[in-house]
Amino acid sequence: MIDTTGQSAHTRVLPRIRLEHLWLALALSTIAVFISMAPTVPNDYWWHLKVGEIVATEGLPTTNRFAWTVPNEEPFVYQSWLGEWLFYMLYTIGGHPLVIFTRNVLGIVTFTLVAIEAQRRSGAWRVAALVTVIAAAMTINNLTTRTQNWSWLPFMLVFTLLSRYSDGQLPARWLLVLPLTMAFWVNVHGAFVLGLMLVGAFVVGETLRRLLKQPRALTVQRLRWLYVTTAAMALATLVNPIGVGVYSYVSALLNDNAIQSLIVEWQPPAPRSIAERAFFGSVLLVIAAFAFARRRPTITDVLLVCGLAWQAFGSVRHVIWFGLVAMPIVAQVVSAPRPLFAAALSERERGAGGVANTLVVALLLSFVLAVQPWTKHSLPLPQEYRAQFADLPGAPQLFTSGTPYAAAEHLRADPCRGRLFNEMGYGSYLVWALYPQTQIFIDPRIELYPFELWQKYIAINRGDDLAARLERFNISCVLLDREIQPALAAQMEQLPGWQRSFNDTRSEVWRR
Repeated sequence: MIDTTGQSAHTRVLPRIRLEHLWLALALSTIAVFISMAPTVPNDYWWHLKVGEIVATEGLPTTNRFAWTVPNEEPFVYQSWLGEWLFYMLYTIGGHPLVIFTRNVLGIVTFTLVAIEAQRRSGAWRVAALVTVIAAAMTINNLTTRTQNWSWLPFMLVFTLLSRYSDGQLPARWLLVLPLTMAFWVNVHGAFVLGLMLVGAFVVGETLRRLLKQPRALTVQRLRWLYVTTAAMALATLVNPIGVGVYSYVSALLNDNAIQSLIVEWQPPAPRSIAERAFFGSVLLVIAAFAFARRRPTITDVLLVCGLAWQAFGSVRHVIWFGLVAMPIVAQVVSAPRPLFAAALSERERGAGGVANTLVVALLLSFVLAVQPWTKHSLPLPQEYRAQFADLPGAPQLFTSGTPYAAAEHLRADPCRGRLFNEMGYGSYLVWALYPQTQIFIDPRIELYPFELWQKYIAINRGDDLAARLERFNISCVLLDREIQPALAAQMEQLPGWQRSFNDTRSEVWRR
């Protein structure tokens, strides 16, 4: 059966890829390739993987375990236990490539939701593509593989469902998804509190809109369902091994200013990197967009943007959440109202769709597939890119050269006969590779170690009174990173009574 346009009935069921759609396809494929190419640094991934193994084989741990500088029985909250367990399960199925691939998929789906929400709010494909790229630029330094990856999708799911519900595009039954999302989120990462912040902004904003009798404000019945959902989301966060204690854990972590002062990503952003410069540029974009808005932002939109901006100004770690929400809102306020916008574009300007557009999308998809963990290493990538990776068996071009695989193998073959001092990021890999045979000095679990120990660690890194400090800790072996600890490396060369037993392009092992 042929319709008047000459297309068969069954082909009309398929979506037509218009020229305007290609802007978003190009943006998303570029973001997907970038995420897939992002290397994983050793700091977080490996100790999370080891905890996942312990959860799977022994049950949930509750104490230090890995470091000799803190008592083994020292309590420690493994709040992200489910995210760690999921990493380990993926590893047992498909090795490190499957874990990294999962990171890629989580990132790609998250930014696809950003793009869909931006297009829904604006009706403009090009604007949606642009703001999605800006949002992605703010996450460039936040793409390593760690349990925070599990927060990306729940965050966007909560935001998009609440946005559509507030706009009257979803029935109340869709709100049932949100408590279930929170029950998952609270067990995979501490950023679950952002879900409550999001729904809180919607409750306050939509209530004010109703009280002020603004156009398209929620009805009393729909507001009531929003209140019930908020309470259900809060109750769902208690579905975790320590119940309400999870809030104490997150609060203590967020308010430990002494420890956070030592970690760059916990410090306020400054125009040091592309991601941070993108953040400051996006703040200026938000101000300009709100000042010259073609569509006024709602009270809820203002609360969301201002609240997440306040968080982002406090910590580089929070910049990603600002970008995911602010950019779709910017897309809305800078675009003309949808009926006017729709009339402004002719069928010719939109592009009628066809085989050529479909082939372009297929080509873009092939680029994304080519850079996945199982095939990326076979591509003729620049030597500068290849050089930044460690040569790990079964995981080519996945982990940075700061992953001390060779040094750990040396220590496995010839164990340290006494206490080991290690570079902090190395500690994460050593937990995976050498525990329980060897315990470490320190690792990235920043909330476990007292501030005084971090100060002593920094002093050893600088080589301050090195011989006395190593003697005081009764350290027998030192595993250092020459790029991160050049002063320590230089001091070890001159320290009497020590001998280097291993070195490669970055790592050195010294023994007393």
